[in-house]
Amino acid sequence: MKKNKKVKLKRKLNDNKNKKNVIVLLIIFFTFVVITFSYFIYIEVNGESKYLSIKLKGKDNITINYQDEYKDKGAVSFYKNKDISKSIKVKTNIDFDKVGNYTYIYTIKYKKQKKSIIRKVSVVDTESPIITLNGDPEISIYVGNSYNELGAKAIDNYDKDITDKINIDGSVDTSKIGEYVISYRVSDSSNNLSSIERKIKVIEKPKAEQKVAVLNYHFFYEDWDNEPCHEVICEKMDTFRSQLKYLKDNNFKILTMDEFVDWMYGKINIPEKSVLITIDDGAYGTGKHNGNHLIPTLEEYQVPATLFLITGWWDIENYRSPYLQVESHTNDLHTSGGCNATCIGYDRLVDDLKKSIEITKSTTAFCFPFYSYSSEAIRAVRDVGFKVAFIGGNRKASRKDDKYKIPRYPIHDSTTMEEFIKMVN
Repeated sequence: MKKNKKVKLKRKLNDNKNKKNVIVLLIIFFTFVVITFSYFIYIEVNGESKYLSIKLKGKDNITINYQDEYKDKGAVSFYKNKDISKSIKVKTNIDFDKVGNYTYIYTIKYKKQKKSIIRKVSVVDTESPIITLNGDPEISIYVGNSYNELGAKAIDNYDKDITDKINIDGSVDTSKIGEYVISYRVSDSSNNLSSIERKIKVIEKPKAEQKVAVLNYHFFYEDWDNEPCHEVICEKMDTFRSQLKYLKDNNFKILTMDEFVDWMYGKINIPEKSVLITIDDGAYGTGKHNGNHLIPTLEEYQVPATLFLITGWWDIENYRSPYLQVESHTNDLHTSGGCNATCIGYDRLVDDLKKSIEITKSTTAFCFPFYSYSSEAIRAVRDVGFKVAFIGGNRKASRKDDKYKIPRYPIHDSTTMEEFIKMVN
């Protein structure tokens, strides 16, 4: 009896123990379920950093020139396989108007996760300043005279006016004849360098006032021409060849127009026996289309001359030669009996001169039609950029002459060889 009671008691104790074990297991199981469920809920709400990515489009270091257009390519972001790039926030401190180093910061926030990436952008100035001389790039002064420095100007695309930063190097010894160089250098704030030079020629003073015979021809003809020239300003080719031969045989320096202009402005000295040959209009034997007498003769004797062409009347291509320089005689203002350049008004004259310049591609010299000029006409010629202008006058030219009223000797068919020799000598 006692044994049965003990067995029952032991069995009861075991049952209670089993019940406790089951309860413990259930508690553990439900705790695991709760923890696992809570974890997945947390992950779903907060996300995982390893699944969040952000990447730049394009390079991470970019250099652009000041004032160049720049369009940033941005960045892309994914969470697992989901494109969330639209949620990227961009922050930048860039100032395209200032040289410097800047950043673009791209930040993505998703499911309480956050990642950032940086692009570095450098705004640089690589353009050199523009430096220009005050005055001419080449200056001639007489020995013993003083040299006055004219300086230069410097403008930079970034720093603007940096004239005060120009360094000037070099010196001129006006007591000695020779050539000197003055250098001008300037650097901007980005160390872009520009430089320019001016040549100074110290030349000997002329011993006396020099004068040059400027010869003025118009038309040329041969005896056998189908249409002989009967005007007083015609020149027979045999006579013209005799005149050129005289100049060559007697060692005259026959000037180009550029040489004459440089002499007038005191930039160069020329031999005492110098002449300048000019031809007006472009008709009767001067071009390859109307007789072609002038150019072959100039080339045969290797003599330079200047043709003042009425550019609106004949094609300039008819007068191309290494020995013939073409300058303006107006575009279409050479009318006999009319007021030509003297009374048509400043604006109309300027317009005509500009058309002529477009054709000749030169503003070295101009010739007034029929030797007629006025103060307003001279002002227009000067304003469009011509360096000198010619008229008539029947005397030699000197540096003391008005550069816009330079005299010439008109050559006629009646001009004798003795008269010609007297002109040039």
